[in-house]
Amino acid sequence: MNKELWFVRDCKTQDLSRNIKMLLIVWKVVDSLFFKTSISILNPWRVFLLRLFGAKIGKGCYVAQHATILMPWNLIMGNHSSLDDYVYIKNTILVELEDFVSIGVFTHIVPDGHDVRTRNFASVRTPVKIHHGAFIGADCFIFGGVEIGQFAVVGAKTSVFKNVEENTVVYGTPCTVHGKRIPTEQYVQYRYSL
Repeated sequence: MNKELWFVRDCKTQDLSRNIKMLLIVWKVVDSLFFKTSISILNPWRVFLLRLFGAKIGKGCYVAQHATILMPWNLIMGNHSSLDDYVYIKNTILVELEDFVSIGVFTHIVPDGHDVRTRNFASVRTPVKIHHGAFIGADCFIFGGVEIGQFAVVGAKTSVFKNVEENTVVYGTPCTVHGKRIPTEQYVQYRYSL
């Protein structure tokens, strides 16, 4: 049978400019040689390298040596936020973590995907924002276009495909709400203004 393939290979599927591709290569070399090989106590060195490549990182942030940030120039971290070991951020578009955000081990933040209904699997990118004081447990998956509200808790091994309201505890597959993190009457004194 000589049928035409539905999938059309297109080298422009990622639609990244030549300059971005070159910068990615340079970052991969720096990441492999200087970022991943640094010992645990050299957090300031890793933060420096990320800032050197355009990341906007606040005071007191921690980035573990085995964390992977695909494009540092698309990362914003507020003050005192942390990325634990083996966190993977495929940030081909902006990923923003506000103040006091904690991302647990083996968590994946993937704000891009593909439109499977197009013949070339066109790239689809939507930013991710994680608000003040949110805690993301181990081995979670956070998809593009998601906003996680302030003081929200996402339990371990949870896949998040929709927005998470502030001050809620969510876990499970599918991700469901299991109550408030802080009682409402107390939460008012901790809540950041929007």
